[in-house]
Amino acid sequence: MKRPILTLFLTFLLLSCSLAGELTISGSYYGNNLVILNPSMGAGFCVSEVIVNGKPTHDEIRSNSFEIDFSLLELKVGDAVNIVIKHHDGCSPTIVNPAALTSRQEFSFVNIKFDRTGKLTWTVKGEAGEDPFFVEQYRWNKWLQVAEVRPADTVHANFYAQEVNTHAGFNPFRVLKIDANGNPLYSKVVKYNNIKAPDVELISSKVTDKIIFSSETMYELFDLNGNYVNGGIAAEVDVTELEKGKYFLNYDMQSVTITKK
Repeated sequence: MKRPILTLFLTFLLLSCSLAGELTISGSYYGNNLVILNPSMGAGFCVSEVIVNGKPTHDEIRSNSFEIDFSLLELKVGDAVNIVIKHHDGCSPTIVNPAALTSRQEFSFVNIKFDRTGKLTWTVKGEAGEDPFFVEQYRWNKWLQVAEVRPADTVHANFYAQEVNTHAGFNPFRVLKIDANGNPLYSKVVKYNNIKAPDVELISSKVTDKIIFSSETMYELFDLNGNYVNGGIAAEVDVTELEKGKYFLNYDMQSVTITKK
């Protein structure tokens, strides 16, 4: 005789983990993204694919933690969402903030835009608390934290501004705030079109002492296992102490492989 199936009903929320390597969660979208802890497996990671409402997402999942970015899916607040996180056998990803799909937050972003000087500005409604805002920029197929602004840094109540580094062409930005329950809250995505910035070139993909760019740029350097080596904003990067071999380099809007001789 089969054992009875135990079903747990939560308001707008269902969590389940199947034996076939799938973790599912359902609820409603309230402007919050889901954060996933993704264990390493050999040379790769546990999660193999994320599907939202029947469609695969384009989130960068090759990391020990990533977020399911609903802002890229054209969802409206209140829309139902069903997420399937497919993963390899022998590991279990973890949803850090499942409550993000269950309730609205009193705090909210009212407006975000660039002013005439190219500075990113935003206004909020509700109590911001003491935790910082994180300014994020979309580069190299992922969201990068590029600035941190504390609520006390504002001159006018509920109004904030931050200078940001931009590349040639369109630059998507957003602002993140973590609420008291640990849920990430995001502003809308705003794009800045920089028509004055020059295109940045890598002088040589084979380097000995320095990585040299044609002009100052944001960059990231990783080894072939995906481990972060260093990053920042510079026109030249000292690599004299790096071991010889190949590395992944992100710069400007480019992603290339370089060789340290």
